[in-house]
Amino acid sequence: MERELRASFTGYYGMRNFGDDLFGAICAAASRRFWGASPRVVGPAIATVDSLYTMPGWYPPAAYGGSGLVGKAGRLYSFLRGVRDTDLLVMGGGSVINGRSSFREPLMLSARRRGRLQLAAVGVSIGPFENTAAQESAKAFINQLSYLAVRDRRSHELAIELGAGERVHRGRDLAGLLSLLLPPSERRRLPAPGQTLRIGVAPCRYSPRLDYPTPGTKALQDSLVGALKDLRARYRLEVEVFSLNGHPLHGDVELARTWQQALSAQGIPARQIRYLHCDPVATVRAIAACDAFISTRLHGAIVAYMLGVPFMIVDYHPKCTDFADDIALPASRRITARRNDAPAFAHGLETMLDGEDMPGLSREDYALQAREIFRCAPWAAAMP
Repeated sequence: MERELRASFTGYYGMRNFGDDLFGAICAAASRRFWGASPRVVGPAIATVDSLYTMPGWYPPAAYGGSGLVGKAGRLYSFLRGVRDTDLLVMGGGSVINGRSSFREPLMLSARRRGRLQLAAVGVSIGPFENTAAQESAKAFINQLSYLAVRDRRSHELAIELGAGERVHRGRDLAGLLSLLLPPSERRRLPAPGQTLRIGVAPCRYSPRLDYPTPGTKALQDSLVGALKDLRARYRLEVEVFSLNGHPLHGDVELARTWQQALSAQGIPARQIRYLHCDPVATVRAIAACDAFISTRLHGAIVAYMLGVPFMIVDYHPKCTDFADDIALPASRRITARRNDAPAFAHGLETMLDGEDMPGLSREDYALQAREIFRCAPWAAAMP
C-alpha cells in the first residue's frame, strides 16, 4: 500500500487575517479530499481544521504574527519545520507571486535543490510587479514549480507570458471550495420593508496607489453612512462592521471602529466584529447571518458570493477587479474611484435588496470550477 502524500502548505497564515487563514483551512481540507494527502499547515493551528501544524499549541498566536524579532524567528522556525519530511511544498492562496522580497521563495528553491520535494502554488494571483527585476524574479520562481493554479484570467495570461506553459491551470479563488468547511445552504428570503435588515460592511485600511485609481477611505465612509441613513427610512437597520484583518500594523480594527462610530452618530445601530484568532469558520458564519454585505476586503466579498449573500465590492486593488470581472459582476455592485458617492451605494443596495444585477457566473459554477484547482494537479488522487 502506498503511503499518503505529505503536503505542506505555506502562506500568510497565522497573521490575524481572515482571508489568509481561510486559505490554510481550505488547503488542508481540499488536499485530503482530492489528493489523498496528509496535510500540514505552516503556522499555528486553525480552529476546527483537521491538519498537522508546524507551530506547537503552546506558542502564542499573537507572537507568531508579531512584527518584532520573536515573530520573525517564529515564522522562520515554522517554515523550516514545514520543509522537513515533506513530499510537496505548496504556496496556498493569496497575492504571493509578485517579486517582492521574502524569505519564503529563496528557502523554497533551496529546499527543492537539496531534496526530492516538489514545489507548487494553488489559488494564487501573479503580480502586479513594481519593475522588470521583480518580474524576472517571479519568472525564475514560477519556472521551478511543478504545478501552478492561478485564481483569475489576468494571472493566467501573465503566467503563460512568463513561461509556465502546460504547468499552469486557470482556476478560481480557494474560497470557492468553502463547502469543504461548511455545507452550502439555501439563502433565506430578504426582509420586507419595515422589518429588521442586517447589513455587513468590511472596510480595509489601504494606501493610495500610483498605478491604480482608488477611492478615498474617508469619502467611502461618508458615502456609505449617507446611503444607510436614507435606507433607515424603509427598514429597521442593524449594521455589523467587520474587521477582517486584526493585525496591529496592517489591520482594520481602528478603521472599523471609526466606521462603527460614524454610523452610531447617525442613529444607526452598529457593532464591530473583529477577527483576531485563527477561526475563519466563525467569521464565515457571521457573514452568512447578514442579509447583504458591502466589502472592501476581497475575501469578505468572495465569501458573501459563495454563501449567496447579496454583496457589493469596493474596488481598491487589481485583485478586486479581477474577481469582479471573472464573475461578471455588474457595475451597480462595484464601488470604484469614479463611482463612490452616496447615490452609488444607494443604487447598489437597491439592486441587492430587489434581487437585481446578479453576477453573471453562478456561485455553483464557480464552486465546480474551484474543485479543478486540486483535481488538475499531477498528483491528484483518483477520486470522484
